[in-house]
Amino acid sequence: MNDFKDAAAAFADFCKTIAKLRDPVEGCPWDLQQTHDSLRRYMIEEAYEAAREMSGADADASHSRRLCEELGDVLLQVVLNAQVAADRKGFEIADVITAIDSKMRRRHPHVFGSEEDRQNRAMTSIKSNWEAIKSEEKKNRANADGFFSGITGYPATIEAYEIGKRAAKIKFDWNSPAEVLAKLLSEVEEMKDEWESGDRAALMAELGDVYFSLAQFSRHIGVDPEVIALDGNRKFLARFAKVEALAKKRGIKIPESDQETLEALWEEAKGK
Repeated sequence: MNDFKDAAAAFADFCKTIAKLRDPVEGCPWDLQQTHDSLRRYMIEEAYEAAREMSGADADASHSRRLCEELGDVLLQVVLNAQVAADRKGFEIADVITAIDSKMRRRHPHVFGSEEDRQNRAMTSIKSNWEAIKSEEKKNRANADGFFSGITGYPATIEAYEIGKRAAKIKFDWNSPAEVLAKLLSEVEEMKDEWESGDRAALMAELGDVYFSLAQFSRHIGVDPEVIALDGNRKFLARFAKVEALAKKRGIKIPESDQETLEALWEEAKGK
């Protein structure tokens, strides 16, 4: 078992640092101005940056070091939000830790449960138990606030994915990837019609439907649309780096190039 004494001391020191930044007299003016609402964008940004570094961190030492730094930035957001709450006489960081510790123990009966529970370690059983426990935890909230309560607040693609997952639980879903693909193509056609009509409001509505349907198609074929979108971004950036290398080798200044030149370099980079 790991010795967490050093971790406990380091975490306590860090919490003191954040509390000092929020001190009404001697603290940082910027930190004192922050609210949960103002910190939302930073939580999302830091989580995304950490997720980016997670790709390759298992095999690449430099990625692993950068991931360590990015996880620290995520931890900052957790502790800072807890301090904001504590300053308002709400919850404290200890409440955050206790709540997640209790949740993880509750959702892992095969590790922390009775002797009978600990004997049942088949992966299929673990997954079904996890979903059953989550469902029970959310049942009262859903009854009070609606079936899709608690989903809003995610980045848009993840939110669409989670909406689809929850809709599938009540069989309000397509039956196969082929059906979803047909719906996606239909939405693209409707978007095209609105583009040609010149009705911008209708175009925006149809574009939203395309994004939502694309997320559902990703879900049905078993991939995370957010991860796929990030991979697509990285693919573009890696290929454009080749374009820049080709341009530099030939003395071409990209900001001053025309579209035809850039397209030619792009096609050449695709072949490398």
